[in-house]
Amino acid sequence: MAKRKKKINTNDNLTKMVFAAVLGALIILMTFTGIGYIPIGPLKLTINVLPVAVGAVMLGPMYGAILGGVFGLSSFFTCFGMDPLGGVLLGINPFLLFVMCVVPRVVCGLVPGILMTFFPQKGAGQIAGTAISCVLTPILNTIGFLTLMWLFFAEPLTHDPQILNMLKGTIIENLFMLFALFAGTNAIVEAATCLVLGTAICKALFVVKGRMS
Repeated sequence: MAKRKKKINTNDNLTKMVFAAVLGALIILMTFTGIGYIPIGPLKLTINVLPVAVGAVMLGPMYGAILGGVFGLSSFFTCFGMDPLGGVLLGINPFLLFVMCVVPRVVCGLVPGILMTFFPQKGAGQIAGTAISCVLTPILNTIGFLTLMWLFFAEPLTHDPQILNMLKGTIIENLFMLFALFAGTNAIVEAATCLVLGTAICKALFVVKGRMS
């Protein structure tokens, strides 16, 4: 009996690792093909939080944090040529930029994963926990990312000629308006995407998992 239980646990851990690897690869693919980002002025709305949300719900806080880390690292690497604003901030302070890109993404994978453990593992409670966790993921990402951006780079964001030049010719020439629009749009679009798609994907995966148990 003990040997059979150990084998089941080993298979479960292997399945989690494989699924996490698939989600991580999806995040990287979405990042470097550009399909995971929607430009809003010099900032970008991202739907890369969707795999992080699914991973946090299905695999727990540890894998949620790891997937958030993958998201953050891939976001940081886009500053090397793919993201004009990121490139400017990279030249100002690469360490703070790294923290800004990675830490909020780790948190947005970790916290929903922890939250999910407090909900029932079956029935309506499971679906409610899934929906709440999926919505919380992009909200934490947006709040954390924009807060650190302002704390770390308020001065260059409001005075750097390169950044101010990026705003010229757009309909948004006021940085405060840009942040407000980005925060509102980002929160609504990402939360809606994760709520609908994330919950649906997780619900289907729970059904498949139940049949395989």
